[in-house]
Amino acid sequence: MTETLPRKALFRFAGWFALANAVVFGLVSLRYFGGSVPAETLLSVIYLVAVYIGHHVVLTTAPLFLLATPLILVFPRRRALTVLAVVLFASMIALMMLDSLLWSQSRFHLNALTMKILGWQSWVFAAVIFLVGLFFQSLLARSVWSWVEARPKRHGRAIGLTCGLMVVVAQGIHAWADASYYVPVTSLGQQLPVYKGVTAKSFMTKTGLVDVKESRERELARRMSQSLDASSDRLLNYPLNPLQCSREEPFNLLLIVADSMRGSVLTDELAPNISRFARDHGMNFRNHFSGGNSSRMGMFSLFYGLPPGYWSSFSSLQKPAVLIDEMQAREYQLGLFSSATMYRPVVLDRTAFANVPDLRIVTEPASDPAWKRDRKLTGEWFEWLDRRNPGRPFFGFLFYDATMGKSLPPDYPVRFAPADDGEQAHSFSIYQSSVHFVDGLVGEVLGDLKRRGLLDQTVVMITSDHGEEFGESDAKLTSHGSGYTRHQLVTPMVLHWPGRETGQVYDHRTSHYDVIPTLMQELFDCGNPASDYSVGRNLFDMQEWDWLVSGSYYNYAVLEPDQITVTFPNGLYEVRDWEYRLSKTPQFRGDVLEAVSEQNARYFRD
Repeated sequence: MTETLPRKALFRFAGWFALANAVVFGLVSLRYFGGSVPAETLLSVIYLVAVYIGHHVVLTTAPLFLLATPLILVFPRRRALTVLAVVLFASMIALMMLDSLLWSQSRFHLNALTMKILGWQSWVFAAVIFLVGLFFQSLLARSVWSWVEARPKRHGRAIGLTCGLMVVVAQGIHAWADASYYVPVTSLGQQLPVYKGVTAKSFMTKTGLVDVKESRERELARRMSQSLDASSDRLLNYPLNPLQCSREEPFNLLLIVADSMRGSVLTDELAPNISRFARDHGMNFRNHFSGGNSSRMGMFSLFYGLPPGYWSSFSSLQKPAVLIDEMQAREYQLGLFSSATMYRPVVLDRTAFANVPDLRIVTEPASDPAWKRDRKLTGEWFEWLDRRNPGRPFFGFLFYDATMGKSLPPDYPVRFAPADDGEQAHSFSIYQSSVHFVDGLVGEVLGDLKRRGLLDQTVVMITSDHGEEFGESDAKLTSHGSGYTRHQLVTPMVLHWPGRETGQVYDHRTSHYDVIPTLMQELFDCGNPASDYSVGRNLFDMQEWDWLVSGSYYNYAVLEPDQITVTFPNGLYEVRDWEYRLSKTPQFRGDVLEAVSEQNARYFRD
């Protein structure tokens, strides 16, 4: 077992051993499906076969060849390679079994933070699996060596090309399915460990391979006619119980969102119209947190009241929010207007508005600057109000983009001067001016609502998906999505509710998670507890949160009153204070992390 072998023979063993373990890992991965594999169509069956083969081959060959190649080149010994391969795959199987256990309980994967909430029994379990894995992998390695040595040629090249083809086929089908809103495919791969299906919606749209609007309407009609929403019912338990809502004549609802508008800019100088409206007609929640530091998770928390761990499942399954379901059931007229596209980056076309037919995907022309699209959006909203049926309630959604793009008309008269000559000061001054511009458009919308006599019949919410940062924290972060500071998380929340007291200012901690419980309970008089469909609570209960989870495109953080625990894709985590300085005395609170896990598993099927 210590003899030196030709490197070619060692590479052949590594390839066959990785392939054998791909089969083993494929069997272990069945635990992630929880006994439910919703392959409903021929294409989804083809995709499932291709992705299962391709993903597990990559999962085993990539780490083995990454570690084994230097060893084979420098120290080409059979025993050394065998020991490396056996220990590697025994460790991976033990971790995968432990990860699948954690996934089934909390829908979190293993990382340095979640490892802290695992009890000692879990680690004993992993250690036992590792020891069993060593024995099993040793036997498997011996069998593979016998296989390799018995016949020099075993059609390995053809099998390798076939596996590579499976990867290409699976990713190609996923890219098409994502662009075409094809749930039978997109609902499958997201359950596999460390799998990420590629997306290419922009490429497919530009090259004419997919017509986004046509594909969306076709798949929506197909889902409705064939009851294909059963895909989500096998994976999600949302809401936990059927909604019991009794109000017969609910108010209209107008939700105005200014992208990247942070809470600190809601002043008489920068946003005079919204500030005046808050004083004269609304309530101002000045310590209001988004559920994300970027658009996707911020809007998801706003429309669903759910933490970021649910986003990929709801998106792949195209499961709409209970708020929109209730509105459609009550035949609300939906005036949904977004300056940027509905499908990127917010993905509202396949989440909150997934079941809305003839969805207005983008303000055309999309090539126009954000300020021009914002103006056009406002005009189209007025035209929509002119055409609506006054005998039915409406839901208006206006999503402005100029604040995020720092976009202004060339002749806009209000320009704020930078505080100094620095790049961030200059960028912040343009941002302030764009806030003022969007505030003017919002003022037109609010004034029009009053002139039409609709203000006393309409709930109005003015907020943002997330905030923005210009180097103010100790970490000197310079954009949203870069950290979990107050600048990136705190947004305006101005709420006008007909018949309620106005001019009130509240400083207790509230969040986007509280919006859906408020609307469902107050707008529709739903008797269900908020926990049936959200992790938030009614804003009018005047309770502040003890902690909440906020997410980005690639990680999440647990926000507590005295610290912020930030996770990273590499499995590590760090604890910071609210000035975003690394904490010298971080506190590990097991009860909070266990509650986070419970929230993240509550609406999944067991």
